[in-house]
Amino acid sequence: MKLYRSLIYRELKLTRKRCILMLILFLLLSLLMLLPIMIGGLSGDSEMEEDLLSIVWLASGIVALTGGFLAGTNNGLQKADINSGWKRYSFILPPTAKQQALSDLLTKLCYILFFGLLSAAFLMVCNIVSGINTTLEGIDPICRMLNIYLGAVCAVMLVDIAYSYIMMFANDKKQLKLISLLAFVGAGAVFKVFGLFPGMNKTEKPAEDGPMISEEAVNKFETFLSSGKTSLCILAVFVVLCVLFFLAMWRSHERRES
Repeated sequence: MKLYRSLIYRELKLTRKRCILMLILFLLLSLLMLLPIMIGGLSGDSEMEEDLLSIVWLASGIVALTGGFLAGTNNGLQKADINSGWKRYSFILPPTAKQQALSDLLTKLCYILFFGLLSAAFLMVCNIVSGINTTLEGIDPICRMLNIYLGAVCAVMLVDIAYSYIMMFANDKKQLKLISLLAFVGAGAVFKVFGLFPGMNKTEKPAEDGPMISEEAVNKFETFLSSGKTSLCILAVFVVLCVLFFLAMWRSHERRES
């Protein structure tokens, strides 16, 4: 256990600047989202309660989504290892590749837990500041926030796994720059093939009159986000991604030792 604590401490030490930056961005966004809720809550206008509820739901969703992206994103540890020369003296250390991969996963889970608690705290603050009941029939705000958060974490972790797998082929700074450039070009090619760059789709039809998304579709989506079955599915995907992340990092450390 002491070994894992030291490894986690090392990873947090190497990535502390990135973590502090992500925390600052998260807190600034939370404050920005909280300002209109504070203004609406202090006004005391009962007619604004429905609008205030919509703002609370929107703000909590944006904050949870952002927190999930920040928690699941790559923490830059592999780059820090290469730039700091960790590979040169890692051969004489007692941790095995499996133990180092497990510490990587534990560090990732620490980030996920940390930003998850911050997202939940933001929702609680919104409930207190707004002074309204944010629970609707069939829609649990906590479950909704958790599903949004874990969904964002899973999406970003999938990208992180692919990125970590590519980065394991870099052994020094020159290879790191080359592989990063190739990954950037490859990502651009994928975006171009699937037409994800804005303005590339020339066959867009003119927008018709009326709302693009019906209220019924929005209600169904809200119900889906607040469903317990959705939580179980996202949690199952999260567990699978954690296993894949562990295997990718294990392979990465094994390759560095070979």
